[in-house]
Amino acid sequence: MKTLVLIPFIMLGTCASAQELVYGLGGVRYSSDPSQSDTQVSLEYRTAPFHQRRFTNFRWGGAVVGHTRGDLWAGLGIVVQKELDENWFVEGSFMPGIYHGSSQETKLGNAIEFRSLLAVGYKVSDKTSISLAIDHRSNGGLSDHNPGVNGLSLRLHRKY
Repeated sequence: MKTLVLIPFIMLGTCASAQELVYGLGGVRYSSDPSQSDTQVSLEYRTAPFHQRRFTNFRWGGAVVGHTRGDLWAGLGIVVQKELDENWFVEGSFMPGIYHGSSQETKLGNAIEFRSLLAVGYKVSDKTSISLAIDHRSNGGLSDHNPGVNGLSLRLHRKY
């Protein structure tokens, strides 16, 4: 009986330790005007994996990305990470979100913008990894005006 009572707490502790925060710093370029480049800072939260298959983890995630000129994007979606070996991994994510462009030059055509991301990373320790990511945000054709923005970021992953 004691074991049955402890199982939910053990599972909860396992889930909590598998959560992850990802801090990113990089640059972006706007498709509508490639001369418009900016610095981006990002913060992502990932849940514990809701599904694991062989060396692949499926997680829910949320992200906030800000640009130094004041643009802001926030979204929720799915993150897939595949281990290549003991230390190397690749990951991809798709997150629909809300975007606010701070000026006419950085507006992306719609408040709803989709982010796709591809990264390659290296596990430094059990709790720390680094990755290099490319991402693209656009409205996916929801508006006639669909310029998009492309980013490149160096990221620090911390598991808790």
